[in-house]
Amino acid sequence: MNERTYILVVDDEQAILDSFSKTFAQEGYQVIQAKNWGEAHLHIKRQQFNIIIADVKLSDIEFSQMIENIKEENKYAYIIISAGFSDIDAAMKSLRHGAHDYLSKPFDPADIVTTMRKIVDKQRLQVDNLQLFDTIKVLALALDARDHYTHGHSQQVTEYAVDIAREMELSFKEVDIIRDAGILHDIGKIGIADVILLKPGRLTDEEYTEIKKHPVIGKKILEPVHCLADKIPLIYHHHERIDGGGYPDGLEGDNIPLGARILAVADAYQAMTSDRPYRKALPALIAIEELKRFKSRQFDPNIVDVFLRVLRRVGMDKPANNSNDV
Repeated sequence: MNERTYILVVDDEQAILDSFSKTFAQEGYQVIQAKNWGEAHLHIKRQQFNIIIADVKLSDIEFSQMIENIKEENKYAYIIISAGFSDIDAAMKSLRHGAHDYLSKPFDPADIVTTMRKIVDKQRLQVDNLQLFDTIKVLALALDARDHYTHGHSQQVTEYAVDIAREMELSFKEVDIIRDAGILHDIGKIGIADVILLKPGRLTDEEYTEIKKHPVIGKKILEPVHCLADKIPLIYHHHERIDGGGYPDGLEGDNIPLGARILAVADAYQAMTSDRPYRKALPALIAIEELKRFKSRQFDPNIVDVFLRVLRRVGMDKPANNSNDV
């Protein structure tokens, strides 16, 4: 093997830990054992693992929290949940929280070796894709930074969109997709001429037609990156309107992906409350009234209501002291 593969196995049964260690060591993998999440977390903070295999019944942590912790410390780890037949439902639930796969107990040593070879190949491909994704995110943020009027736009849109998704109690995986799509939602503007993109004033109809091409350009840029397949529909459709009057495909209602509808609200609010070359930022209260006014026309009314609930909780729906929001 050209690259050393590190595998962390977390299980409260020593026999299972020893079986995994013996089987994987024969393949040349470096195997670390942990009997609980506390031990596992210490290892994860010290070592970057290619693969983490954790029993679904770890008693000292919710597996949703475990998966989130793994992703924070071991960004490129491939997470596998192991489960007996009676725990398959829990294992399937873990997939919705961001695990990549699950293994059924009892394990057959011959089958597990074949399975692990395939998983190691998947993990390496995943790393290549994610590293390319990281590069694209840097480009997207650099695009924002070219113009002080849009500096930080994608990051702020992402924060709003994630807040909405969490308020709607979407799964960890769905929130993750929305977070990534938020950062990349305007990546297609790389293909728009600077004379239009950075114009210090209102756009002509012809220039606006060019700007409207950015979702299509973004889709073409991102399509070769396999790990972005589930983000592309959100990026491509974030300018659709509930009434069908948006672009690029004129989708309406629930035909627009949920994540794209969330981004549309977050994007509009951020744009309205930011300075533009042709106008100053609108006060939050006026932007909120605009969201309400265009409910069921431009925006999903449920998502607007959820976002207003988020803003209400942090006090952004009220005039601020010593501010222009009156």
